[in-house]
Amino acid sequence: MKHRIPAITWLLALFFLLASSYSIVNPLFEAPDEVWHYELVRWLAEGKGLPQPADIGNAPWQQEGAQPPLYYLLGAVLTLPIPTNNAAEVIRYNPHAVVGNADAPANKNMMVHGPWEDWPWQGVVLAVHVMRLLSVLLGMVTLLFTWRTAKLIFPRSARLAWLAAALVAFNPQFLFISASVTNDTLVTACAAISLWLLLRIVRDSQTHAAPPAASTLILLGLVLGAAALSKVNGLALSGLAGLVLIVVAWRRRSFSELLHMGVLAGVVVVAVAGWWYWRNWQLFQDPLALSVLTAVLPGRDEPLSWRELLSLAPGVWRSYWGVFGWFNVDMDSWLYALYSGLSLLAGVGLVMSVRRWWGGVSGAALLLLTLWILLVTTLVVRWAQINYPQGRLLFPAIGALAILLADGLLNWAPQRIQQIVTVTTTVALLIPATAAPWRWIASTYRSPQLIADSSKIPAPETAIFGNALLLHGYALSSTEATPGSPWSLTLYWSALRPLPLDYSIFIHLTDENGVLQAQNDSFPAGGALPTRALAVGQIAPDQHRIEIPPALPANTLLEIDIGVYDYLSGQRLWVNGADQLRLGDLRINARQATDELPPAINFEDKIELIDYALDRTLVAPGESLNIALTWQAQQALATDYTVFVHLLLPPDAVWAQVDEAPLQGQAATSNWQPGQIISDSHTLTIPPQAPNGIYRLEIGLYDRQTMDRLKVNLEDAGILIGSVRVQK
Repeated sequence: MKHRIPAITWLLALFFLLASSYSIVNPLFEAPDEVWHYELVRWLAEGKGLPQPADIGNAPWQQEGAQPPLYYLLGAVLTLPIPTNNAAEVIRYNPHAVVGNADAPANKNMMVHGPWEDWPWQGVVLAVHVMRLLSVLLGMVTLLFTWRTAKLIFPRSARLAWLAAALVAFNPQFLFISASVTNDTLVTACAAISLWLLLRIVRDSQTHAAPPAASTLILLGLVLGAAALSKVNGLALSGLAGLVLIVVAWRRRSFSELLHMGVLAGVVVVAVAGWWYWRNWQLFQDPLALSVLTAVLPGRDEPLSWRELLSLAPGVWRSYWGVFGWFNVDMDSWLYALYSGLSLLAGVGLVMSVRRWWGGVSGAALLLLTLWILLVTTLVVRWAQINYPQGRLLFPAIGALAILLADGLLNWAPQRIQQIVTVTTTVALLIPATAAPWRWIASTYRSPQLIADSSKIPAPETAIFGNALLLHGYALSSTEATPGSPWSLTLYWSALRPLPLDYSIFIHLTDENGVLQAQNDSFPAGGALPTRALAVGQIAPDQHRIEIPPALPANTLLEIDIGVYDYLSGQRLWVNGADQLRLGDLRINARQATDELPPAINFEDKIELIDYALDRTLVAPGESLNIALTWQAQQALATDYTVFVHLLLPPDAVWAQVDEAPLQGQAATSNWQPGQIISDSHTLTIPPQAPNGIYRLEIGLYDRQTMDRLKVNLEDAGILIGSVRVQK
């Protein structure tokens, strides 16, 4: 007789294959905090012991030393036999990395990558992949217990259990995190098991006369203890479990049973995890070690308002489904609309079936899942007051959320078409989950195609930099540009010898007055091809993209200079007897009416600065400088905001300023209409005693009554709009 393979087995196998593809395709340490999670594993595997106060701020694991240690201890045991003497070669940071900005054209790699990461894996590379495999297996545990929990709540609906599991298995972000070195995977797995155990206790309390078995309570205590020893937010599961046991005992009208259940499970939790929190109290006078974490990862100067918190919500939601790298690699925008549409549809479906939530096992279970989701969301909001929140912080509740979404989606469909809805939704989730490693991740970190024939270089130019790098030539995107537009320069390099250092390339655009108006510093190919990985004799294209400052006056002539330097020492490589090479000039033309404006600067969704310009970049003491600003109202305003313009000489000494309402008080912001465009100008007079130097110009808006500034990206610092030279 043939045994039918359970559906979840196929789903687990497919998840393993998908997560493994993410693990292999994503370069080492290109997941949030992965390098620091691994550094703590390596620290323990090398026998350096648990973090001590003297290690904080000095050890390579950054803030992760404040984390509960279970995941890291497991990793240390697994990787103990693997030598890590190649750590200095493999673990190298990209000093030009752009973190958290998906619009950045290059340098999205936090780390430096090269052939040392290729198969066959050795040393640190092998250890990281072993840890990633552990995380994949923990992701499978989360998937399995999501399915088991759905089956427990809806025993007659195999489709709902499958769909709930699919919403976990084919979430691109969950696959991405499950294929990285992070303790998120362990606490999420513990949460999935804990919810299943708690729902079993709830079910049994309604269908059995006897209290939960001692073995069940001990197992619950072990899982809760493991969660608390995995991550601080795992403690919330013990609170949820305590509430469940109180409700169960209250329904049975037995205080003695509550005492029995609480003591049995609680003693196990304390035995497993209590020592860690006691140790933190002894060492840091802080059982949660949050003070240690914020010492390395400083919190916000002041708490966020609810409006500011809500402004972060779209980013959290997007990164729940798929924002890769260090929060800087997005999927296509239509996918987020798809996920949001499915979720909205499911939410409406849940509201339509809310009556089922009152009474019965399924009703109590759904309320418990909702409570856990709200609790985890509260913790994310609390974290947002410390640092930038991410969707992966919701993953301890991913199983609960997936079950509710599946229930809501199927509630729309009559029984006869639920199979079609389940299959269609699964396929819609599977396709982007399968494509993501290749469509978005691999393409972000791919090295450029090498060039075999130097004769195809548009502008040949032979120059040797420090007997290390040979410049074969370059290509300009154009010899003219307009303010606020992108411009690019491609250099063509080869190594003259194997290079031990990762050299940085700089591009400087300097105006006739000696003011550096724009620059780009990067490892070659936007960080994708470090010079250590550049083979001798092979020519590599190295493109640099620069935004021309919007404030540049028309007819400015910018000198194009390039150079090579060691980032750590700052020492430049000499070329033709100088420390930089001039390639030519770039003329800045006046912007035409048909030209696209530079990206607007948004002030709290109230006002946008859509354009700005200076009348010149060289001014003498006693002379005046005119700054043109173009504003657009985003909403009707009740407040009259004041514009400030500061002329700063680094380090931030204010030598001139003007504070006035737009158009010298003639265009009060309280009179602006939504969508209205206001052309504004302000004049700064340079003090006669102002010293020679290059000054920065910054602007902003504030309320004179409260002195509160309007923020840009949650920061109230002035916005830099340009630089000028003051010269007598």
